[in-house]
Amino acid sequence: MMRLSLLTLAILMTATAVHASSDDAWAKLNLKIAETCAAASGLKHAHVSEIIQFDDTLGKVATLVSGVFPQKALKGAHGKMLCIFDKTSGKAWIDEAKGWSAPDLR
Repeated sequence: MMRLSLLTLAILMTATAVHASSDDAWAKLNLKIAETCAAASGLKHAHVSEIIQFDDTLGKVATLVSGVFPQKALKGAHGKMLCIFDKTSGKAWIDEAKGWSAPDLR
């Protein structure tokens, strides 16, 4: 009986456990996404929408960044940029998202 208990304990100790990310870790990732996408957009007074999470196997998230185009020729025109953020590399891809909208969650 003792042998069985030790074997069970050994199996439990070597089994891999699934750990959920902490709220703090999610907050840090969301801040990194928001800062990276806002900077990559090139917009002044950038506002980042809620982050759209895809399946973890994709490894990317999306957000809509709105703000003011910095070019003087555009005379303060407002614009929107779609940002795709790669959670592994930290790289962001930006493209204009004319006509897109996201709810303002402020």
